[in-house]
Amino acid sequence: MTTKYFVIPCHYNTESTIEFCLKISKTQNQLKQTHARLLKTLSHPNHQLHNLLTQLLRLPSKSLSYARNVFDQIPHCEKNEYIWTSLIRAHTLCDEFRWAVLLYGRMHRLGVMASGFTIPVVQEGRMIHTRVVVSGFNDKKVIQTTLLDMYGKCGLIEDARRVFDEMEDRDVITWTAMVSGYTKMGLMKEARALFDAMEDRNVNMGEITEAKTLYDQMPVRNSITWIAMIAGYGKVGNVLGAERVFDEIVVKDETCWGAMIACYSHNGYLNEAVEMYKRMRELGVNANEVAMVGVISACTQLGDVEMAHSIAEHVSESSRDRTLILSNALIHMYAKCASIDQALLEFNIMRERDVITNGALITALADHGRPQEALELFSKMQKEGIKPNKVTFLGVFNACSYAGFVEQAYEYFKLMTTTFKIKPSTEHFACMVDLLGRAGQLNEAYKLILENAGATRDAGAWGALLGACAVHRNVELGELSAQHLFEIEPENSGNYVLLANIYASVHRWDDAARVRTMLSERRMSKTVGYSWISNEDENGVRTLCSLN
Repeated sequence: MTTKYFVIPCHYNTESTIEFCLKISKTQNQLKQTHARLLKTLSHPNHQLHNLLTQLLRLPSKSLSYARNVFDQIPHCEKNEYIWTSLIRAHTLCDEFRWAVLLYGRMHRLGVMASGFTIPVVQEGRMIHTRVVVSGFNDKKVIQTTLLDMYGKCGLIEDARRVFDEMEDRDVITWTAMVSGYTKMGLMKEARALFDAMEDRNVNMGEITEAKTLYDQMPVRNSITWIAMIAGYGKVGNVLGAERVFDEIVVKDETCWGAMIACYSHNGYLNEAVEMYKRMRELGVNANEVAMVGVISACTQLGDVEMAHSIAEHVSESSRDRTLILSNALIHMYAKCASIDQALLEFNIMRERDVITNGALITALADHGRPQEALELFSKMQKEGIKPNKVTFLGVFNACSYAGFVEQAYEYFKLMTTTFKIKPSTEHFACMVDLLGRAGQLNEAYKLILENAGATRDAGAWGALLGACAVHRNVELGELSAQHLFEIEPENSGNYVLLANIYASVHRWDDAARVRTMLSERRMSKTVGYSWISNEDENGVRTLCSLN
């Protein structure tokens, strides 16, 4: 069969003539001839390239590599949703699924996703998904993750979840993509539940390495993959790895900034988190909830009152609604930065409160010498049907300790263990020992420790008793407490100092000198003075952070 070519005279090389030739072309070779002529003749042939690509995709036997070549010659600003979707559809119909998925990824990365054209794109995505499954390529992580991303961005969260559930081997990127999909749809409870499930998996360095291998194989990356890698590195404490990914991103959106700030804050790079937040604002990037919660957590741990006030102003200026997570973070920050009235104000304007909200304010009120209000809030919380957790009871015991409510503390302890079936932690026993010690009931405190195996091995419980012995000058129990502490934490010089002070308080100077000699022989120096602030993570675990 003889191939037909056009012969276009030079004096007919006008735009209208080329348009006519494009319209009547019936073969790829005829279109290539016209293509060469239009490139030679027209300085800005964008419209003609559009028509050329359309004609190419109408041919019964398509050369998609040539079509992609023409497509790449069209400037990005001239590529609309229709031309993208047409090319994706052509690859899907020709069973070139890899190229279909990659083109889809490029389209999203470049932000081509008009709301009025969502349905055709989703239809093509579903067609890709179906054909991928039929062809046996459904076990490929890159394709599955891209499909999950597609459904999530198009608002088809059920389709996204179906892809997620079908995946046998989910990594950090996959989990984060699904969580992001829920977040985009405003389904914060579902997002939090899935995030908690991800947390329970205890993502390790091996999984991050596997995710990095997948990440490196991806020809097209987007905010989902970037955030996933930053979050994954953050979970295993590899801040440098997260920084490398962040620095690779050419155009950083608010989600990328937020992920990096959260990574810094989670791993104790508190000043870096605050500085990145400042830099983001200087560049005019809006802070999303992740960024706000991350920098609020950093300020809480630093005790940076000035920065805390600035952040509070930024939140007030923002048009975004306060979510439960954001308000909880603000209450923590206000409480730790000595703004208890602001914490109460935030609590009162919240439309929804959970156990974390109430626990944070109960602890804050107790720490700020307002135990009666703390216990009243605990009572109100129970009436509202909010089930307390371990952290809630820590705040309650602290309030009882401050007020000297020994009998009430025992009632709360019984409520915790019997009614709510919460197993006491070493922190709970330490609080109870501290409470009894403050009230001068040292023998009861000692008995409580001995009755609980966990407490007998806990430095916190014995330390509370030793401190109480120092206050009440109880040498016998002070010696017993100190001996246990010398075994549990032999390098803690503060225990030696306290015992020496107990001896000195009853004028047993020789014993005091002996303990100080022991301290000197162990080559320990007196513990440096520290200021401490308490922090509670998303799992409700309280820790003390030093500000020396």
